[in-house]
Amino acid sequence: MAAVLDHIHMGANNVYTTAHDITQTYKIGHYDGGFMSSITVGHKAVPLGGGVYIEIESLIDPFATSDLTKLPWWYTKALAAPEKAIWSGLCLRVNTMEELGEIAKRHGGVISPRAGRRTRPDGPGVKFWSAPSGPKVVNAWETGRPNWYCWEDRLYVHPSGQPVIPAPGLVDVQGVSWLEMGGTEQEMADWLGQHPDTLNMKFNGKSLGLYAVAVKTDMGEVVIRRRSATE
Repeated sequence: MAAVLDHIHMGANNVYTTAHDITQTYKIGHYDGGFMSSITVGHKAVPLGGGVYIEIESLIDPFATSDLTKLPWWYTKALAAPEKAIWSGLCLRVNTMEELGEIAKRHGGVISPRAGRRTRPDGPGVKFWSAPSGPKVVNAWETGRPNWYCWEDRLYVHPSGQPVIPAPGLVDVQGVSWLEMGGTEQEMADWLGQHPDTLNMKFNGKSLGLYAVAVKTDMGEVVIRRRSATE
């Protein structure tokens, strides 16, 4: 089956102020998703409906800045952006590890050898695998292309389905209407192995990467724009 949109990564200077800005500007709620200790970042999740969410991350370890190997590749790009936050990754989802393995093989790589783990504030962590990975595979996010995920327990602990922090005037989110991407439809089709229309992508011809996300709500469509990490 075709992959579906899972989440959108926003690299930020400050995970708290960026999440607050999203809620204040677009009236879309968020919650504390915990931390990824392996890469020294904190996490806020912004559910968008339809099994999709925005993942906002920023550096939380002040000592990591003295060790360049611990700095996420998007961090300095976020600092340089006017809003101190950028679109830094687009992530698709498949239902089985077999599908994920086929995608990894098609791109000359493998499934990530170790599962990703994020520790949630309220108890059990979440566990996932991504692809393509490998020494000869370029980081998809750094080239403005999507990568793929498979979750251990997407039905019960998937980040898109968790309750947000109560706030006045929040809208009811109803899924992603469209994504504005750089590059061309054919470039993306070649990478995806499926037609970009299945992911509601439209293209602006700029550098590869994500430029805007349109979200359906009960108060109409809202469009969230940020600079792409590839700009």
